[in-house]
Amino acid sequence: MSRSGPSGPAPKRPEERRRRNKDGVEIQVAPQHYRNVAQARDGLDETWHPIAQQLWRSFGDSPQAFYFEPSDWAQLQYVIEAAHASLTRYEDRISVDTLAAVVQALEDFLTTEATRRRVRVAVEPSPVEWPAPLEHWGDIASRWFRSLRDSGQSVFYTPTDVAFAVYVAEAMHRHLAAGVHMSGRMLSTVIKACGLLLTTEASRRIARMELTTAESRDIDAEVTALMEKYASAI
Repeated sequence: MSRSGPSGPAPKRPEERRRRNKDGVEIQVAPQHYRNVAQARDGLDETWHPIAQQLWRSFGDSPQAFYFEPSDWAQLQYVIEAAHASLTRYEDRISVDTLAAVVQALEDFLTTEATRRRVRVAVEPSPVEWPAPLEHWGDIASRWFRSLRDSGQSVFYTPTDVAFAVYVAEAMHRHLAAGVHMSGRMLSTVIKACGLLLTTEASRRIARMELTTAESRDIDAEVTALMEKYASAI
């Protein structure tokens, strides 16, 4: 039976750019200034915990959301609802099972630089806004959060990385507040989340190896230029 009309896969979005490295791995490059304000506004539930609201809004401001379909936004709304529940179910602690599930689920939405590199999506670095540590956080959680802004890997962050870091710092604070009753499972979950933000040399080396394999461009020059821009703005 013959078919009428064109055959083959649907055409790619005209705005989408792709790169190929030397071994033929294709890299998708998200537009630097892409914003999806309508989706972020329409899906926002103002009854969510403020940290959950920040997480949702951050996707509308992040370039990787350029690739989202309606199904991405619908599923993300479900995940943010779970993040809200994890923050409000208990006043002073957080469920380790829910936290682990939310962290894992957020990886599907290219929330952090570690995940974006693993699935070969490049985001052009640009400065992001950093909120102050929340007033109720203890010294360790506050110091950890501030350290991200001052660390080199943050030049690759998008608003979702920052919002995710706020969520992780809140979990870290609540875990530490348990004192002698701190859970080892919670420690493992928080450390895994930290790794997604490339906070340690081991996680950065793993990501760097993937980046070197994936892209044939000079990252060091871009990092230097961006760090100089940050320094001049301070």
